Amino acid sequence: MLNKQKHRQILFDILQDIFKKDFSKNIAFKWWTACYFLHSLDRFSTDLDFDIIFDNEKIEENILSILKKYWEIKKAKNIILSYSKDDDNIKIDLNRNIRKNNEYEIINFFWIDIKVQKKSTIFANKLVALIERNTNRDIYDVWFFIKNNWEINEKIILERTWKSKNELLKEVIKKLTNLPKNYKILDWLWEVLNPKQKAFVKGKLLTELMQKIEFELKF
Repeated sequence: MLNKQKHRQILFDILQDIFKKDFSKNIAFKWWTACYFLHSLDRFSTDLDFDIIFDNEKIEENILSILKKYWEIKKAKNIILSYSKDDDNIKIDLNRNIRKNNEYEIINFFWIDIKVQKKSTIFANKLVALIERNTNRDIYDVWFFIKNNWEINEKIILERTWKSKNELLKEVIKKLTNLPKNYKILDWLWEVLNPKQKAFVKGKLLTELMQKIEFELKF
């Protein structure tokens, strides 16, 4: 079972360790845990994702050297940190496929400045991800972004899909509409939500998200 308090502390400690180092000027924090720590995403997040903006052969080596002090490292497609025998793993993704229209900013994270993807860039990439893969966390996060009036970097959508924002939103509606009636919306969300959120997701998330997207398309 996920120990959220312990997991959150390890995530925080790793981020602090990484962004204290000089090499961190070449990377940017992004995605779910960035939204959780920096932008009040109201669900828990378990992994760490980074863009490698200016690559060199020592960046991954430096990150691995930091992670080693926490426990065991398993390296496959991603870096997997097992920080104790009985607890969940942390996946660390180092992305080198940087979109030319990604935008970044510096945010102070508990007395340390870190480079992060801008909210509009995160939102645009999440919309594309929702179409390209199947994970309910994308659905929940897109609902959260729309509900909180995040802007969308439309250049990212065009760069990645050759579609306009509205064309992509119509694809999202189509995908959500075509989900089976017995679709398991809580898969991959169960451990990161509280009981009230689980009830909302099971009963209202898809309908409310489609309503918000259709309103966005109308105006």
